[in-house]
Amino acid sequence: MKKIVVAGGGWAGCAAALSAAVCGAQVTLLERTDLLLGTGLVGGIYRNNGRLTALLEAKAMGCGCLFDLMDQTALHTKLDFPGHRHAALYDVTQIETLVKQQLLKQGVTLRFLSRAADVYVREDRIEKVLLDNKEAVSAHVFIDTTGS
Repeated sequence: MKKIVVAGGGWAGCAAALSAAVCGAQVTLLERTDLLLGTGLVGGIYRNNGRLTALLEAKAMGCGCLFDLMDQTALHTKLDFPGHRHAALYDVTQIETLVKQQLLKQGVTLRFLSRAADVYVREDRIEKVLLDNKEAVSAHVFIDTTGS
């Protein structure tokens, strides 16, 4: 079984972790804070312009359940901003818990307050991620979704 480490617990990291777990990988998600979704907990807007494209792409890649969770917590739908008639707002007070439950259900190991601080490279290949507490986490694949 492939071991995958995802650094970053925002929407991209959660989607990457979920996709890998659904495909049968053993996944560990590292998040430097004590919550998932990062800036996704600020406004909750989705289905608008570029985010609509991201939604459709993620559904095509097997992460549609994350958007189903957004729909379940939607406070407002079909908002009529100029050029954004399909925008919606999910409830930022509910979404993080639901995403966390979905990841755990798929077997993703969540490591909060775990910041990737460095990497150990051997023969031009990342072998381990070194956390800020000096712990080393090894894997076959490393995905950096630390974004902002």
